[in-house]
Amino acid sequence: MKFKTIYIWYGLPVFLIILWVGLVFYPISSSIKAKEIELSKVRQESKAADISLKTMIESRDKEAHWKKSIDEFKAYAPELDRFSDVMKEFKRLAQGRGVAIEHMTHVFDSVDIEQPSTIITPLFEMEIKGRFLEMGRFLEEIVNQPIYRGITKAQISYNEKEYPVLTGKYIVAFKAMKGRASEGK
Repeated sequence: MKFKTIYIWYGLPVFLIILWVGLVFYPISSSIKAKEIELSKVRQESKAADISLKTMIESRDKEAHWKKSIDEFKAYAPELDRFSDVMKEFKRLAQGRGVAIEHMTHVFDSVDIEQPSTIITPLFEMEIKGRFLEMGRFLEEIVNQPIYRGITKAQISYNEKEYPVLTGKYIVAFKAMKGRASEGK
């Protein structure tokens, strides 16, 4: 009899726990794990979507920035056949800075008219006379121009008879638009 009582009092709760684990716990825990896996996949897709959205926004902003830069450049960039006006403006700017442009020539082999781009980079050789600081200020003014591309070669020399005045020879690259007649090529 004692065996039956122990069997009922200990066996019945163990049987109910096993029955509860088998019928309730395992199905609920497996459905929770399936939902957790599904939730982690959704989170990964959400992160991927956020990253791609951020990339798209950044590329759109970069595109807008470059388009604005190109539009600004087109507004300021002269056509190659009207570049002499720009050189006259540089000569006026040099005189305002206390520098004299002694000689300015175009390096003709620097322009490739056959290239498909509408933006070309002509080179100009400039010989400038003036004091060192004034030459620097003048070159700084050129650098701040939207059509400036770079100085490809620079050489500064002096003559003892003219000492505070230096002579600088520079090859400066600019950006220009092709003429209207050659744009369709």
